Amino acid sequence: MWTVRRQWQVLIALGLVACVANLFGPAERWWGVDIGATGAAVFYLCLVALLGLMALKGSDAFPETWSLAERRAWVGMGFSALIFGATAKFLWASSHREIVPTRLFEVPARDLVSFVIVMAIAWGMAGHVLGRGAGPVEHDERDLRMRFQADRIGDWALSLTVVGSVLLLTTVPASGLAWWLQPLVLANALIAVLIAKMLVEHAALVALYARARR
Repeated sequence: MWTVRRQWQVLIALGLVACVANLFGPAERWWGVDIGATGAAVFYLCLVALLGLMALKGSDAFPETWSLAERRAWVGMGFSALIFGATAKFLWASSHREIVPTRLFEVPARDLVSFVIVMAIAWGMAGHVLGRGAGPVEHDERDLRMRFQADRIGDWALSLTVVGSVLLLTTVPASGLAWWLQPLVLANALIAVLIAKMLVEHAALVALYARARR
């Protein structure tokens, strides 16, 4: 009989494979199967199953030694990675379009917006389910200290990104950056930078907790 943690691990692995198939699957059908649509269906089914498993047996899905803040850090890293991957894929696909969008309705971001909304709702539900029964104190002094350190790492990552962008603007010819400097394109790129900062902060927080247990 599978343990709750093994079920959790299998659902996460299957969900990740399905999400990759959804985001990066080929446009043409393989043996009559739409890889992208199939991946999307399997991914959302796995997401619902994970939320249900977390609601019913959330305490068994994570190691007992993990605090609530650490569990939420892992969940946050997973959801922020999914959102960043979808945003990066959207920017990459948009960069190959011949026509540069000049109006908001010309930006083909409907699928991305829908995906982000679903992920945000699922993220909020997961955080709520994890917090049930946690008591009045959800973060102790150690959690707050690690949160502060992770925020500083995210700030440094953002600063390095800004410095790198400045160097890019001063070294790359204007013709090579013309597409990316269009207002709507640049706005989406800046949003992607903020999402990357969020991902770095959660990844740093997870790493800090792992180092503290050694």
